[in-house]
Amino acid sequence: MASHQDAVNFIQSWEGGISGHPSDNASSNASPCGLDPKYNAPIHTNKGVTWLTYKNAVSGANCEEFLLMPEAVWLYIWEQKYFNAVGANTISNQAIANIYASWAWGSGVGGANNQMQSFLMNTYGFSLAEVSSKYQRVLILNELSQNNVDLLFNQLMDARLSYFKGLSDFSVFGVGWSNRLESFKQYNQKYIKKDNKMDITLVIGVLILLGLLILLYFALK
Repeated sequence: MASHQDAVNFIQSWEGGISGHPSDNASSNASPCGLDPKYNAPIHTNKGVTWLTYKNAVSGANCEEFLLMPEAVWLYIWEQKYFNAVGANTISNQAIANIYASWAWGSGVGGANNQMQSFLMNTYGFSLAEVSSKYQRVLILNELSQNNVDLLFNQLMDARLSYFKGLSDFSVFGVGWSNRLESFKQYNQKYIKKDNKMDITLVIGVLILLGLLILLYFALK
């Protein structure tokens, strides 16, 4: 099964420190922890974690910890409130797990689940009843990964880009989102190529074994 640790370095490399960007949706739930000097606006996010998410994830939430955002707290939130929350820890292919969890990181768990439901319904023809639960979605994603993980991966990438383009603030953040998505796509290629390489190796192995059996058959005649 996929590991939540895999994408940690990637995500952290793209997240800055404190942010009070007034155009960010998180600004509607700003923290009481002071102003972002860059925008002279209330801080709402630190290292990609919004104040609202932090406050709901840990007991005894406080500004000192939020502004420091210790690694242990960040990892707990990423693993429990995003990665595991969408069932990525039970997805067989690491790249597909990373995609689903990254959707949750960017859009919230509810948003990620709604997007994944829509994707599976619109792209593969599943009914809402068939994709309504986390368990069902994971089963479907694992089956699709086994059939053609490269196709599934690229379809999910295209779906995410289309989602970004449909957002009202794409004109503000679109370039950054697109660049990050492309970098994310390149980062996960190793899991796609690995699976394809394994499939090719298996086919070659079967052909070699078949050839040996044919030679053995004629040798014993």
